[in-house]
Amino acid sequence: MTKPETILKAEDIHKSFGRLEVLKGISLEARNHDVISILGSSGSGKSTFLRCLNFLEIPTSGKVTVHGEEILVKNGKPQNVRHIEDIRSRLGMVFQQFNLWTHRTALENVMEGPVQVKREPNAEARDKAEALLKRVGLEDRMHMYPSQLSGGQQQRVAIARALAMEPDAILFDEPTSALDPELVGEVLKVMQSLAAEGRTMIVVTHEMGFAREVSSEVVFLHEGRIAEQGPPDEMFANPKTEVFERFISKVK
Repeated sequence: MTKPETILKAEDIHKSFGRLEVLKGISLEARNHDVISILGSSGSGKSTFLRCLNFLEIPTSGKVTVHGEEILVKNGKPQNVRHIEDIRSRLGMVFQQFNLWTHRTALENVMEGPVQVKREPNAEARDKAEALLKRVGLEDRMHMYPSQLSGGQQQRVAIARALAMEPDAILFDEPTSALDPELVGEVLKVMQSLAAEGRTMIVVTHEMGFAREVSSEVVFLHEGRIAEQGPPDEMFANPKTEVFERFISKVK
């Protein structure tokens, strides 16, 4: 059986902030339709690693490849800078704090990337944005501003905005951690439906239910390294490292 196509590959990613080494050589491969959940305690390097994948943080060293297009980093400098914007446009990003344009409506937020970055005609971008907002259950909120929306609704707009760029994969950085508990479910439901559609997703999360039930693979970071990695059923039922066993005992 043919293996699914590799969408994103990170090789030996290191990241230091001054003398503090946060990432100590992380490698990860995401294939088509993979949903990879990245777990770890605060300070383990999860969000830093995710941000290194699309160069919101520049790795100190290592290599990131998206659909065969490679960016090699040496001494904290990308070797082919002109490809970074292209790679960012192909890796959707959903942030913890939504990062919506406060002066634009939900519809305008979703249209912005396709119009400004991909130069799509306004009418085409509008049709797509309306369909995506309907897709995430916000067809009756399209003309509202972020301040008029709940946190869960804002995060669903952010997901629609990422989808509007038709990315190869979507990166989620703790997408539910800023939400009130009663709003978490509506965002996770959208993410589960994206996974069911076969979207390639890399998710930094503290939602153990999502990691267990939706992921195809779980990666556990500890002190800037991958301490354990594998299918969720195996990892949660039979932790191979003491540090992961301690971690899941605390978050259950």
